[in-house]
Amino acid sequence: MNIFNLCWLKRKVLILFSFFVILTGLIFYGGRSYAADALSLKMLIKNALKNPNITSSILKTEGLKEKIAITKALPEPVAGIGLTDANGFNNPGIGVNSMSDIGLSISQKIPFPSKLETKSRINKYSYMSSKAKTRALKIDTAYLVKESYYNLALLEKQIIVVKYNRLLLNMILKDISQKYGTGSASAPAYIRTMLEDAGLKSELFSLNKAKAKLIYLLSELTGFEPSYIKSRRAVLPKIKEVGKRDKTKEDIKTAYKYNPELKSLKYLAKKSDYETAYAKESYLPDFYLKAGYGDRYSMVPVLSASVGLSLPVYFNSYQKPLINKAEKDKLSSIYALSWERLQIIKNIGVYAKDLRINKNNFKLYENLYVPEAKLLFKAEISSFGTGKSSAFSLLDSFRKLIDSEFKRDIYNAKYYIDKSRLEQVMGKIR
Repeated sequence: MNIFNLCWLKRKVLILFSFFVILTGLIFYGGRSYAADALSLKMLIKNALKNPNITSSILKTEGLKEKIAITKALPEPVAGIGLTDANGFNNPGIGVNSMSDIGLSISQKIPFPSKLETKSRINKYSYMSSKAKTRALKIDTAYLVKESYYNLALLEKQIIVVKYNRLLLNMILKDISQKYGTGSASAPAYIRTMLEDAGLKSELFSLNKAKAKLIYLLSELTGFEPSYIKSRRAVLPKIKEVGKRDKTKEDIKTAYKYNPELKSLKYLAKKSDYETAYAKESYLPDFYLKAGYGDRYSMVPVLSASVGLSLPVYFNSYQKPLINKAEKDKLSSIYALSWERLQIIKNIGVYAKDLRINKNNFKLYENLYVPEAKLLFKAEISSFGTGKSSAFSLLDSFRKLIDSEFKRDIYNAKYYIDKSRLEQVMGKIR
């Protein structure tokens, strides 16, 4: 055996060994290829639910709760002081003229008995609607965190795969470069390998850029520093659900019961009922009570009392438009409620279908395509080691393995994102 053949054999053995090392890394790359601590999704959600936007919504809702008691209270009474002079203020005759006095008065407006209770109920349902909106904001925020987290976990897996791929390609490139120098490899083979490496480098750059965006988005949502999120790894759990999932009707019932957007609209519909009643009550009069005391010095004090009521005489410009507005608002809330129910049915149907598709595709790649690609890759390694196949056949089989694992992980991430969407529609945070 001459020296050239001996060197070539050594290179093959080295490359063959490297392939096995890389393949082992790929099989176990799911978070175990680097020693970073796991990034807790539960902790991210917990922190995100404390963000300023949610806190602001909570405080606004608490303010609306106070309005319930405020609207039950009577309007503030009005106190007054006055002077009555029978001499036309030319020569005050208080204490001399019985028609002259210094008077004190107090008056109180008393709305028609049902008005305060109706207005209180209007504010009660405003509060309940706002509370449901705050819940919806929390659920939407939790969904954004979940979606970002699962996409981040997917990107981290893909970055590792591309890095392994580049490592392998660089080994092949080095081998082809040496063979090209001796004339045993063609220029197209050398150029193709370089272009493959440039493509992987560009892909790695894009993946890292997308990862950085997700890290900053999670930082914004949760309040954690980007460096903290970057130093930990997001974990993409494998699908463990067994059996068929056909719970669409149950999911719709759950959503009808717990979906906060639907709850908010229900409360607004109830509120519009009371707003319509309150508008009709504007035809009913409000009462005004007034009591007075007039001091005439040496004479007997003057006492007075009166009762007044408002007259709804401008009904064409006030009461009727007010009632028309309330009835249109009520009709609008009924249509909005109906539309939200239709959206829930549609979204649950779509997300449940996507969930099944992604689960089935994941199982297909996990149980068939990925194992098949691994067997093909191992076979190509053996052929390459004995000189029966070229480096390009080996590279093609490796890329097939990479693509299979990429697609499996994409379906895995999509499954959990669709599951999060389904939970969002059903009013669940975790």
